[in-house]
Amino acid sequence: MKDTITHQLIRQLHRSPWRLAAVVTGGGSEALSQLLSVPGASDTVLEAVVPYSSASLEDFLQYKPSHYCSRATAQAMAMRAFFRARDLQSRISPEDLDDMHLVGIGCSASLRSLRPKKGQHRVHIAVQTATSSSIASLVLTKDSRDRGREENVVAALLLNRLAEATGFSDRIPLDLLPGERVDETTAIAWTSWTDLLLGKRTAVCVPQDQQNASLDSFSGVLFPGAFNPLHEGHQTMAEVAEEITGHPVDFEISIENVDKPPLDFFHIKSRAEQFEAPQRCWLTKAPTFLDKSKIFPEATFVVGADTIVRIAEPRYYQNSTQLRDQAISEFAQQNCKFLVFPRVVAESFLTFDQLSLPSNLSKLCQPVSASQFRMDISSTEIRTGTF
Repeated sequence: MKDTITHQLIRQLHRSPWRLAAVVTGGGSEALSQLLSVPGASDTVLEAVVPYSSASLEDFLQYKPSHYCSRATAQAMAMRAFFRARDLQSRISPEDLDDMHLVGIGCSASLRSLRPKKGQHRVHIAVQTATSSSIASLVLTKDSRDRGREENVVAALLLNRLAEATGFSDRIPLDLLPGERVDETTAIAWTSWTDLLLGKRTAVCVPQDQQNASLDSFSGVLFPGAFNPLHEGHQTMAEVAEEITGHPVDFEISIENVDKPPLDFFHIKSRAEQFEAPQRCWLTKAPTFLDKSKIFPEATFVVGADTIVRIAEPRYYQNSTQLRDQAISEFAQQNCKFLVFPRVVAESFLTFDQLSLPSNLSKLCQPVSASQFRMDISSTEIRTGTF
């Protein structure tokens, strides 16, 4: 009976307009096998990747995760898979790209193996579409199933999550034991977030009542950051920047980042909800300051001493000082400036006069003195509880 339901569900998917890219870390590969074994898979599956080793997963994610089997890792995998699906579909049929029927799947699992595991047997499955992010987690009762039975549970759960995201009503019965429970949650995007994700808008303003704000309303002073979380140090920097410039400060969060995974709708929602009117935060897909300067020409960027040092590092410009200097020249052409705040870096309080910057970048900077601002606090310390 279960095999019949599985086959019917996959057949429905293959007949639908949905196209998917999936990445699984070993556990979950049974679902890929089932998807590919039903005729019609070539119309549905754009890519199926199994980064089995930690090095392979790091290559796929483009960063080293803190934990290889976690909700956060599965979410990052799903986002990367979604972007892969969009890229592949655009190359297959650029004239008929249907963004609204693309899906990325990430499955991060730690299942039974030859060597006994110290931790739990668990799985995290994330599904990303243009309009929603979802995550399902399940802890399996340890040593109560062989590897094959655990794989069957993960496969059924993955296919059920795919059915949920794509709007199909069929579900495969899960072989759960007493006490086992699937923890599922979904974040639905604002229409403007979908437009941003798909590149149809360059910037979206939050809070929600300002989501249709035009870039013409930009204050002229921009404070970029992750704001994970927004804290007193950020608020004080914004207040000091407003006093110095005479303009209110707009915040900015890029949903794509050079050193971090892209933000899904869970993360976008949690960051956006931190801002309340009259504060404003622009969501963008501008991971570099060069990208930001093109969206916000003539902006005064509010940055810490550590950030302005990173802007000067050639490694962010393909390890080329020439490309870095070209970027700095573009900042000048866009009439952009940097208001540089002192910052604690590696337990040292770093001020502008202690920095070694290229002269062409230094000319674009206005330093903030330690007497104007000093606050030894960071989002990382707040998240880790070390502050």
